[in-house]
Amino acid sequence: MMPIDGAFSCEYAFDELSIRLCDRWETGLLLYGRAELTSAGDDYADEFYVSAIRLDGGARLARPSLLNAAGNFEIELFRRIAAVIEDDRTHIGRHAVELFANELEQCRQADHDQARKIEQERILEPMM
Repeated sequence: MMPIDGAFSCEYAFDELSIRLCDRWETGLLLYGRAELTSAGDDYADEFYVSAIRLDGGARLARPSLLNAAGNFEIELFRRIAAVIEDDRTHIGRHAVELFANELEQCRQADHDQARKIEQERILEPMM
């Protein structure tokens, strides 16, 4: 888990990910790597988007932005991988949703426990 600009994020490992190519699932091209799942914001409770991808071979794929919007292969590959991971109708997407929900719940629980501990310490300080 790591915060990106104050947002919750976690790492999701994927293997044998197939992408849509020519309007069908291409199983001859299987991808392995890790994706950074980042919370979509307060207005989208418990939802995420893929913010970065690292393939097992070491290639890093950046989320398309205004700065890197050129239509090159890496950007298209990122889009296609992210589409599978962000789609809860795919096996990998359902697994990513489950992992993200579990990690987010653990983070919320840890934050709640931390806030309670800080409050207890604040109350106990004057007694010392």
